[in-house]
Amino acid sequence: MSENSPLRLELIVFFILAIVFLLWSFKQCGSDKTPTKNRKPRTEKKRKRTSTNNEKYSTLYVTADSLNMRVAPHLDSMVVARLPKTEAVAFYGLRTSFRQKININNTIKNEPWVYIRTRTGKEGWVYAGGLTFYKIK
Repeated sequence: MSENSPLRLELIVFFILAIVFLLWSFKQCGSDKTPTKNRKPRTEKKRKRTSTNNEKYSTLYVTADSLNMRVAPHLDSMVVARLPKTEAVAFYGLRTSFRQKININNTIKNEPWVYIRTRTGKEGWVYAGGLTFYKIK
């Protein structure tokens, strides 16, 4: 009988560990939260802003002949609007952490993408290489 006793203890420990593992896995499967490491950036989602007088922004001006405003910060994204040269836009400080080389007005620039709002209220991503702080005539 003493030979069966260690085997019985191992079986009890095994079943306890199996139950703990199952409880842990059910808790993980039922969780709504996605781990932050695997979470994709929410650049595709349209951002809504309510305009108030307290919002701080910088006015930027389009320097490209026709600058595309896009849904997301990449060239494959859908174009929301085409901005004419010298148009003023509001920049609230949101920009990408990466830079991209793009040919703007026959000059290759290495700039980030920025999220802007037009005077008509349209919002989207534009390439920062097509903007400046000063109005060019």
